[in-house]
Amino acid sequence: MCTDISASARPSKIIQKAYAGKTINLENWSLYSLQQRLMAGAFGIPFMPTRSVVGSDIASDKEESFAEMEDPFGAAGKVGIVRALNPDVSIVHGCVADMEGNVILAAPYGEDLWGPLAAKNVIVTVEKIVPAHFIRKFAALVKIPGYMVSAICVAPMGLHPFSISNPGIDDFEPYEKDTDFLVELSKASRGGDLDAWIDAWIAGCANHQEYLDKLGEKRIRSLKEKSRVVIGATFALPPVEGDGSSPWEYDPKQMMLIALAREIHGSVRGQEHRVILAGAGAGSTAAFMAYFQLTPKGYEIELLTGNGQIGYTPVPGESILANEAGVRSCTMLSDTIMTQGVFVGGKNNRCLSVLGAGQMDKYGNINSTVTASGQFLVGSGGANDALNAKEVIIALDQSKDRFVESLPYITGPGHAVTTVVSTMGVFKKSASEDELLLVACFSDGRATSLDEKIERVRQNCGWPMKLGPRIEEVPAPSREELQLLRWLVPSSP
Repeated sequence: MCTDISASARPSKIIQKAYAGKTINLENWSLYSLQQRLMAGAFGIPFMPTRSVVGSDIASDKEESFAEMEDPFGAAGKVGIVRALNPDVSIVHGCVADMEGNVILAAPYGEDLWGPLAAKNVIVTVEKIVPAHFIRKFAALVKIPGYMVSAICVAPMGLHPFSISNPGIDDFEPYEKDTDFLVELSKASRGGDLDAWIDAWIAGCANHQEYLDKLGEKRIRSLKEKSRVVIGATFALPPVEGDGSSPWEYDPKQMMLIALAREIHGSVRGQEHRVILAGAGAGSTAAFMAYFQLTPKGYEIELLTGNGQIGYTPVPGESILANEAGVRSCTMLSDTIMTQGVFVGGKNNRCLSVLGAGQMDKYGNINSTVTASGQFLVGSGGANDALNAKEVIIALDQSKDRFVESLPYITGPGHAVTTVVSTMGVFKKSASEDELLLVACFSDGRATSLDEKIERVRQNCGWPMKLGPRIEEVPAPSREELQLLRWLVPSSP
C-alpha cells in the first residue's frame, strides 16, 4: 500500500506524482498474495494457491505471475495460484541478533518473515547485538537463522518514527511511535518543503549516530517511557455529560461513524462473528466504538489487524496503526499469513471486515488503486484479502465520484459485502439479489421530508439507485454515542 509515511493512511502525493510522471513502476498485489509469493519462494516450490486476487483487476495484468487452475482434487472448482518470488535482497529490522546472525524480530511480524526467508541475500539491522547464550535462552523467538543472513548492522531506534515492541526478551527497551515526527514529515510531503526535510534528516546525517544525536536523548527517552504501559490495560468508559435535555451537535461524518458502529454491533449479534478486522480511518474508529459497546454486555469479540495483532484493546486517541500500547494488550501476535489467510479468509473464519475504499459500485466491488483519470490512489494493501471474510461492511463518503456506475479498477470483489454506510444513509443487499439497495437515510436539516432525503441520496449516487422495500430514517446519535466517539477521537468536535 503506497500511503503517506504518517500517522494516517492517506494517499502519498509523492508516489502519485512519480506514478503520473512514469518515473516509477508499480505492480499491484494484496498484502497476503504477495506474502504467499514469498512463502512459495522460501519453500522452493513454483507457486502457491490463493483465495485473494481472484475476481479483481489485480489479476488481469499478471499473466506471468498469476493464473487460475482447476482444483486437481475436484472440490473447489477453479483456484488462483501465484508464482513464487525470490528477492535479490531483503532488508529487515529486528530487536536483537547474535554475532552469527540469528535474529529475534519484534512482534507482530506483519510482512517481515517471508521476505528474508525467500531472499538470496538478507541484511538485518537490530537494536543491539547479544551473546549466543541469550539467543539460546529465547530460541523460540528466533525467526531468521544466522546461516541465511548476509550482514548484521547495529541501528538503535532503527524503526523510528514507528514503534517497536518487546517480543518477550530480557533487557530490551521498546519505544512508542513518534507522532510529532510523523506529523512533521506529513506536512513536508504534502505541500511543505520536503527537500529541506530530507536535507535535515537524511542527507544531513552522515551516519546513524548523527541521526540519533539530532533526535536527542530527551526525545528518545520520552518515546521509551511512553511505551511503558500496563500489559492488558483497560480503559474506563467516559461518564455521560449533561442531563440530556438538549441534543449535541454532530456532523455527517460523525453520523456515519455512529451508524457504522451500530451496523457492526448488529452484525456481531446477528451473525455471531468472533473477530473484527478493521481498516484504517472510519472503519477502525467505528469498530472501536462497537468493541466498547459490545464487551461490557458479555459479547466475546476479538479485534484483529492484518499485520498480526489479535485480541488487542483499542487505545483512546490512537489510530489503528501499530502502537506499543496496543501490541502489549494482544492475546496473540502473529503475521500477515496467519491473520489474512486463516483468521480472515480461512475455512473456520468467523470474521467481520470493516473497510473503507476510494470508490465502489452497486455490487460492493471496491477500488482503492487507480481513478478514472489514471491517478494512483493507495493500492490494495490488505483490502482485497479482507474481502475474503465471512461478512464485509463498507464505509464511504457519498458522492457521484465515489459511488460510481463502473469502476475504472476493481481492487476487490464485493461478493461478501452486505452493507454500506455512507455519509447520507445505509445500503444493504437483499437475500434475492446482489445489488445494494438504499434502506435508510440520515437526518438532514436541509430536507424536511423522507422523500427529499431519498432524492438527495439519489443525486449523490452514480448509478440508478434502487430502494429497499422500506426506507427508514436513522435515529440521531445519542449523547452516549457522541461521548464515546469523542473519547476515542479527542479531536472530534
